[in-house]
Amino acid sequence: MAKEEKSIPDEPATKVNRRQFLKLGASTGIAMAAATAALEGGALVDPKQAYAGVIKTHDEIPYEIPADHKRYNQRNHMFGRARSGDPEVGKMAEHFLSHRFNGYEGVESPGYTVLDGAAARASFALDWYVNGENGSGNSNTGLYAWRPKLIDFLFRWGDPDRNIHSPGVKSPKEGTMAVKRMAKYFGAHSVGIAPYDERWIYTETFNGEAQKFTPPDFGFEPKHAIVMTIPMEYKGMSCAPTFLGSAEVGRAYNMCGVVAFSLSIFIKDLGYHAVAIGSDTSISIPQAIQAGLGELGRMGLLVTPDLGPSVRICKVFTDMPLNHDKPISFGVTEFCNSCKKCAELCPSQAISYDAQTTVGPSKISSASGVKKWYINPEKCWSCWGDDNVRSCCGACIAACPYTKPEGWHHTLVRSITGTPGLSPIMKNMDDLFGYGKLYNEQAATDWWKE
Repeated sequence: MAKEEKSIPDEPATKVNRRQFLKLGASTGIAMAAATAALEGGALVDPKQAYAGVIKTHDEIPYEIPADHKRYNQRNHMFGRARSGDPEVGKMAEHFLSHRFNGYEGVESPGYTVLDGAAARASFALDWYVNGENGSGNSNTGLYAWRPKLIDFLFRWGDPDRNIHSPGVKSPKEGTMAVKRMAKYFGAHSVGIAPYDERWIYTETFNGEAQKFTPPDFGFEPKHAIVMTIPMEYKGMSCAPTFLGSAEVGRAYNMCGVVAFSLSIFIKDLGYHAVAIGSDTSISIPQAIQAGLGELGRMGLLVTPDLGPSVRICKVFTDMPLNHDKPISFGVTEFCNSCKKCAELCPSQAISYDAQTTVGPSKISSASGVKKWYINPEKCWSCWGDDNVRSCCGACIAACPYTKPEGWHHTLVRSITGTPGLSPIMKNMDDLFGYGKLYNEQAATDWWKE
């Protein structure tokens, strides 16, 4: 596939003034102290402690949103356009589906072998088998059914209208404790609670049961959105955009359904209404931001404090009494302003190098209005079926300096990336130590040695 060339402006070598040098020296001193403590058997750095004083909370979502913000229709999503008969997008989809994870016998390139392709297909199998083609993008089907038909053993517990219990929590505080504990028990990495906000609900969503686009109809009035992140392991995402990176994406989507569905049944068993939501029905990222789980990155994904963008998002809408979390910021916007590594390494050059704006590049698929960085969805989509990718890509996640394996030194570095003047230094250090490489054959080879 011919790719549109994008010139990257030359930038002068990073200059460190005295103030920046002192800040870097102080951070290095903290890192050395932490290393000494670790070597002497002391506690490793707790991400919450590392970010203490860095994370700021906000009463409202910290982005410019117009008062007349228009809700998004899932028909305009790239997958939605393919289903709605858009000829250009449909052709891209057909090419992608015929090439995806297609490893060829005799091809020995790590990450693209027959074995790697089988790993990717198997990792998506449960999501697609239970929830239908495009898995978690379908509403009202499988684990994301608005009114799931449960076996008789569970029916009276899974239907709040016929529940054997009275409402089962004494207060919003107890309810909040309970859902957060159970969400993590079922497999969520982080959990936040936001108000149910109509602005992020699709006007129409692809109804898997009806096999057409319909307005959402849950059968009750949700009051809260429980938003959860599902982790994607570094060892898998460091292989992106190969098949093994996609295997990690598929595994996470499988877990999204399991976690959201299980939590919805837990809530129903307590006598409240609840519905499990994947990538269907609503725009996940603003809900995750409202729930205090992270910030929006240049690549258009949620960036979390400890896993960066290496997460998938699922939700549960409910009327259970709950307390809300507050949106946070911890320097992602400041870091992304100068970094641009995801844009530089994007195979299709779909990520903007420019400043935030209110208008996206696509007249159809960009949810314009909010001031943010917009990707070019047509460029992104076209790349997935390209001979050099043939996967769900994930290059921007692998490239992001916030995507790192667990370790005290990485936690410390992430905690100071928003410090004015240090962002370019951190990005250069990321390059120096060899992180964020794409088509990493060594990572793909090592993946099979676990």
